[in-house]
Formats: sequence, structure tokens, C-alpha cells
Amino acid sequence: MKWLGLHLEARTARGLEGPGGAMSPGVSALKGAVSFAIVSTIAYGIWAFRLWPYGPGMYAAIAVVYLGLGGFALGGLVSGRGAIPRVTALFAVSFFVYALIWCAFWFGLRGKFHADLWGAAIGLAAMSAVIRRAFGATGGALEAWAVLFTCHTLGYTLGDELHAALRGVNGRLLWGTAHGAGFGAGLGYLLSVTQRR
Repeated sequence: MKWLGLHLEARTARGLEGPGGAMSPGVSALKGAVSFAIVSTIAYGIWAFRLWPYGPGMYAAIAVVYLGLGGFALGGLVSGRGAIPRVTALFAVSFFVYALIWCAFWFGLRGKFHADLWGAAIGLAAMSAVIRRAFGATGGALEAWAVLFTCHTLGYTLGDELHAALRGVNGRLLWGTAHGAGFGAGLGYLLSVTQRR
């Protein structure tokens, strides 16, 4: 995936000092959590406001929001000139892979047998691998996936609890906000450590 120009040599050629130019994992996770919470709230708004009938079409519409806005939200977490369009393209590819795998589990297992958990675990492993490959990262793959999966799952679970407590439009929107904050924190961490390896 060198065509994206995110590996260290390409970023260095564009004026980046090297791996030390990346923001710290904690700061990147925090910024990722805030920016991706906004994107996810917008995406979950399709479900919250019943803008599309429930089913595969609704999930596709939500994925389009993530695909369209996710990379812009995360682009500022990568150092170097021209990072936002590159990260947007990378996010689109990696999220598409994640979404396909998640939907295959969710619809294939008909929402049973922890389909969302299995879809997230395997889908996030694939997403992490795509992102790490684009940056040419070596080492730390299991750690990067574990943090991404943990943050994503904590956000998703907190959102589910908020939805169960509040129900209605507010519950659905808060599920999106919490899921996005967790997912964004994990992606922020992944982008930070991946730039350093």
C-alpha cells in the first residue's frame, strides 16, 4: 500500500522529521475519540431518526457516513503534509474491509452467538492490518489490535447500556456517541503507534 504515501520514507520525503513527529498515543487517542464521536453520532442519526428502514440498506447508509467523514476526522492525527487525503483514502479502504466482515458476521449469524463481537474482533484485526501495512509498520501488531478492539468494544458496550437505559432517539444517538468515542480512541492510538514503528 505504498501508493498512499504513508510509510516512513514517503512521510520523511515530505518534510517529516521521522517517527518522533507523531503525536503521543494518549493525545492521539483523545483527539481520535472526540472527532470520531462526532462522526459516529451523525452516522447513528440515520438509525436514531429512522431516516432509512431497518435492514442492510440502513447499515449501508451508516457505513457511507463513516466512509465519507471518518478519514477527515482522523486525518489530523497523522503528521506530514498531505496527510488528510491520504488518511481519508486509507480509512475508506480499511473501514470498508471492517464493515464487510462485521456485516458478514452480523447477518450471517442473524445477530446471535455474539455476532457483533466476532465481527468486531475479526473485522478490527483486518482493519488494523490494512492500516499498519499502509504505514509499513513492523512489530506490535497484537498490541495495536488489542487496544483498538478493547477501546471499540468498551465504547460499543457503553453505548448499548446507554441505549438500554434511555431508549428512543436520545438513547440511539448516545450509543453512536459512545461507540464513536471508543472506536476513535482505539484508532487514534493505532495511528500514533503505527507512525512510530
